[in-house]
Amino acid sequence: MKIKVITFPCSAILTSLSLLLLHAGPASAQLRLSGDIGLGATRAQAQVRGVRAKTEAVPYMNFEYGPAFARIDTFGIKAVPLGYGDVEIVGQYRGDGYKTSELGKRRDSLPLGVGTLQVTPIGAFAIHVLHDVGKSGGNIVQARYLAELKLGRVTVYPEVGAEHQSRAYTGYYYGTTASDAATLGRAYQPGSALNPFAGALVETRLNDTWYANAYVRRTVVDHSVSDSPLVIRRNRDAVLLAVAHRF
Repeated sequence: MKIKVITFPCSAILTSLSLLLLHAGPASAQLRLSGDIGLGATRAQAQVRGVRAKTEAVPYMNFEYGPAFARIDTFGIKAVPLGYGDVEIVGQYRGDGYKTSELGKRRDSLPLGVGTLQVTPIGAFAIHVLHDVGKSGGNIVQARYLAELKLGRVTVYPEVGAEHQSRAYTGYYYGTTASDAATLGRAYQPGSALNPFAGALVETRLNDTWYANAYVRRTVVDHSVSDSPLVIRRNRDAVLLAVAHRF
């Protein structure tokens, strides 16, 4: 069974939503490039006040090279076999920092941690447990499930999942600084947040080596986040279009 695993960074400017391609079965011991490389374009709704939605071209890299892998915004090494997959040492690029004329600057997070992708006969299950070694010092736990529906040249991958963000993480990105509170007329410090999401990837085989992908996801942020005066909406939609060559 082949399955796609897709991750989205929680960012007002979605520069690297994740779209992960893996093939079932254990990783080869040979150092051989396997996966997709191409070009995509992303667009996501802005979530933070004063941040504009942007459409951007992004590299599309979902490949493995021996135990190492790149999955758009997630990079790592497979460390120990486990069940239908491996325990992995991972890092992630989220692009969650921002700067506006009204609000204090927030820097991008630098999440590092462990994870696993279990590609089972009933679908793929993925978990990441990450710690931001950057400014927030917070923790992030991601969990998702993906199914696979084949329709001739088209394959659909429905996805559901959730991301838990610790109080330290939400406080840094969605809590007010003293200058923010003075500008907005309100101080606020959020608690931890649980943000569910659902989406679907539609993959179309163009020929034996080229594929077109269209992906949409909606995330519903926790009230702890949406109640912040920095946040302008509770639902956040994101779209990815990409064309890739499969190796």
